[in-house]
Amino acid sequence: MVRLFVGLELPDTMRDALWDVRAGVEGAHWQRDDQLHLTLAFIGDVPHKVMREIEGELSRVSFTPFALQLKGVGLFGKPGQPKALWAGVENPEPLRHLHEKIVHALGRIDVEVERRKYKPHVTLARFRRGAYARIGDWLTENEKLTTFPETIEHFTLFSSQLTHQGSYYTAEARFGRALAGEPEADEYDEPHAFAEAHAW
Repeated sequence: MVRLFVGLELPDTMRDALWDVRAGVEGAHWQRDDQLHLTLAFIGDVPHKVMREIEGELSRVSFTPFALQLKGVGLFGKPGQPKALWAGVENPEPLRHLHEKIVHALGRIDVEVERRKYKPHVTLARFRRGAYARIGDWLTENEKLTTFPETIEHFTLFSSQLTHQGSYYTAEARFGRALAGEPEADEYDEPHAFAEAHAW
């Protein structure tokens, strides 16, 4: 079995811009540079044979390159008991559109993603269950976080391995026009009814 998710690898300039915000909250487990990413769809544990089928379907998904810009910060959980801290996205619509295409593609081979409302973001820190943390000052100090726009031309299938040092992610395959050339047709360009998905 292999644990999988689909996401975006952040450009180095964007990782650098997030360096200063990953500090200042006691009890926070800050994400390492190699852990920073933007999740498009969380799949979970699947057999290796299914992973190959997933790669095949994802290779059929195309999209128009778009600009990604991070803006602002927030939290999941309660202000006194946060579960995670994150950086937001200036224009989430291209990400939501790509997310829907990926979900639709995986549905063709009966692979479901975790079904939560999809909120594009980059996780900056996690907290142990039930941990108390004061984050008001951190939210105020970083509310004006803004990165320079970066063009996104591909997305990535990641595997995830949990260790005592935290999670380690491996890029298993990359997909997009910049890698495969301009497709003859985009089978997943049409919008479809899907309102629930992953919120990492």
